[in-house]
Amino acid sequence: MTVSRKHRRQLYKDSIVDIALDISQSDSWRNLLFSSNYGEKFLINSNSEFYFSNSTKPLVVKHNLQFYVSKVLKCPVKYMMEDGYTIFKFQSLEFPEVVQYSGN
Repeated sequence: MTVSRKHRRQLYKDSIVDIALDISQSDSWRNLLFSSNYGEKFLINSNSEFYFSNSTKPLVVKHNLQFYVSKVLKCPVKYMMEDGYTIFKFQSLEFPEVVQYSGN
């Protein structure tokens, strides 16, 4: 069964918050991101070598979702910028306008 583009976009929008939370709490992902260069992108997909929780991995695998995650200097979330957080940016590969930020 083929899923419409609109439905796929909604899948990404519905999933990105859970993916961001999962990755932001994973020691292996956090270590990778904190030691990376700003703007260096890492692929999150069903073949990712690092940990996924049991709640998010099935989403990624079943729907073949793919995201980038990177450490960034700026984001539109004011308190993250003002309070000195290290910011992780999550972005859909298929729909680059679908973005989520995580302050760490």
